Amino acid sequence: MTGHSLLHLMWLGWMIVIASGEIKQKSTDIQHSASDSAQLEIHEIYDEGGLLEQYRVRVYTPICETDKCYEVELEFFCDPIGRFLRYDTLRGKELTKLDHIPFREIDYHKLQEILSNQNSILANYAKDELVSDTRVSEIDGFTGATILEVKESVIEGAVYSCYTLWHLAHGALVDSLRQRTAKDFTAALVDKLVDLNRQDVNYFLIEHLSENQFQEFLPQVLQTIENGQGYYPKNALERMPGSAVNSAMAQEFFARHFPELDYFTQVALLKQLDQEQLAESLSRVLEQSLGERGSLRDQLIKGLISP
Repeated sequence: MTGHSLLHLMWLGWMIVIASGEIKQKSTDIQHSASDSAQLEIHEIYDEGGLLEQYRVRVYTPICETDKCYEVELEFFCDPIGRFLRYDTLRGKELTKLDHIPFREIDYHKLQEILSNQNSILANYAKDELVSDTRVSEIDGFTGATILEVKESVIEGAVYSCYTLWHLAHGALVDSLRQRTAKDFTAALVDKLVDLNRQDVNYFLIEHLSENQFQEFLPQVLQTIENGQGYYPKNALERMPGSAVNSAMAQEFFARHFPELDYFTQVALLKQLDQEQLAESLSRVLEQSLGERGSLRDQLIKGLISP
C-alpha cells in the first residue's frame, strides 16, 4: 500500500481509514447511555522484524453522570487479538474522580486490575444499575451509593469511569482489532502467533482463517492441534475444510498422532476423512486402532477402510 493510498471500510457502523500503515478509527456508535459516546484512534505497533506486536488505541470519551459530563483521554495497549494489556495516561490528562479529585497511585493500579479482568462483573450491569438511592446533594447535584455487587470492581468516586472504560476495552474495539489482524495474515505473522502457544490465540486463528488460508497455513494449524489442550484439537478439526484434512500433509500428521488423540477428536477426524483420498499410512493406523466394542469411532473406521 502506498503512502497516498486510502482504504475505506464500513464495519458495524465504524468508519475505518487506513493510510501509510496507520489505522485511525473515529465513531460515535459506541454508546453507553443516551449521552455517552467514544472516539478511538487505532495505531499499529510493529516489532523489530516488521510484524504486528500491539495496537495503541487513543481513547476520547465523555463520562456522564446524572447532571454533568467530563472528558477522559488516555491510551489502551492491546495485543493482536484485541486483548487488553495495559493503559497509559497522557501528559496533562491525569484521571480524576467526582468533583475533580485527582486519582491516587493506588487508584491507577486498581484501574489496571479492573481493565485487565475480562470476566468483570461490570459486564452484567447497565450503567443506570450501578448506583442506588440517588438523592439531591447541595455540593455536587446528584449523588448515590454504589451497589454492593460491583463495589469491589470499581474505584470509589470513579464508578462511571471504570464502567465506561471497561466496556470500551472489552466491547466492539476487540472485534475491530481482531478483524484488522486477520486481514493482514502472513506466514510470518501466523508463525509468530502460533509460537505464543496460547489457546485463545489458537482459537482466534481457526475462527478467522479462510478455506484457502487453512491450506496456506496448514503446518501452523497442525502445530496448534499437536500442542492444543482440552477440546481445542476437536474444535480445530471441525473448523478445518475437508480439502485441508484430506491433504497429504495432514494425513501424514494424523497417521503419526492418531493414537494420541482423544476419542472425540478421533471421531471429528474420521468424519472429515474421504475414503477415496485416504492415504495408505493413515489407513494402516486406523486398522490397527480398530476396537471390538462397535463404537461410533469403530463404525467410522470400518467405513473408511472397508473395500
